[in-house]
Amino acid sequence: MISEDEAIQLVKNTSKYSHALLVSAIMAELAKQLNEDVKLWRIVGLLHDLDYDEVREDMRKHGVVAAEKLKGRLPEEAIYAIKAHDYRTGFKPKSRLDKALIAADSAAVLMDKMKESGIELNPETFLMEIEKASKTTQWHKDNIMRCIEIGLSLNVFIQLCSTVMSRST
Repeated sequence: MISEDEAIQLVKNTSKYSHALLVSAIMAELAKQLNEDVKLWRIVGLLHDLDYDEVREDMRKHGVVAAEKLKGRLPEEAIYAIKAHDYRTGFKPKSRLDKALIAADSAAVLMDKMKESGIELNPETFLMEIEKASKTTQWHKDNIMRCIEIGLSLNVFIQLCSTVMSRST
């Protein structure tokens, strides 16, 4: 399996590098909370947008191209999670890993927007932003709500994300 250092090298010169680091940190915390493989979940978080710069004109390929590049270097469950993390690929999330990646990815997007807007991130403001996002981009809220499908309440998920963000500021 690819190492975390190798994964960082693959994404460090992409437009999604800081996003990948945030998703990776959220995924690691989710794995700890759910007694899953922290190393694997962290690496999946790092690599999920590996192909973003290459496919941004056709997002139906987003995750699929990355999965092809990573085939044989990650377990099949990780490859599938990367393919399934964006609904436009047509791959349906099945496993805890798939659903966790979807939730972590959307949470990180929202957290980045909050940071860029100068909004203090705490559980209350994060919940307000999730609700506000549901009025403009319902899919962000739907994706974040996948946390329930992996066994976490929205409050626990929000607290976990807030903890990650407080460490990265």
